[in-house]
Amino acid sequence: MIPIKIEDANIEILARIAKAASQKFNCSMEIDFNNGNRKVEFVGDEFYKPLIADEVLDIFTTNEK
Repeated sequence: MIPIKIEDANIEILARIAKAASQKFNCSMEIDFNNGNRKVEFVGDEFYKPLIADEVLDIFTTNEK
């Protein structure tokens, strides 16, 4: 049997969206998805985490009227 390596890039994409949103609050995220790593570390004031999460959720929320 031939081994197949499946990479799921969705988590990395979401981490990069969160990193962009966190910059609005003068925070950042360290992202490392190289060589099989799955590291995402928040850098900044913990107070802003819920606000950043709201920003990311707003991106994926449809505002149909």
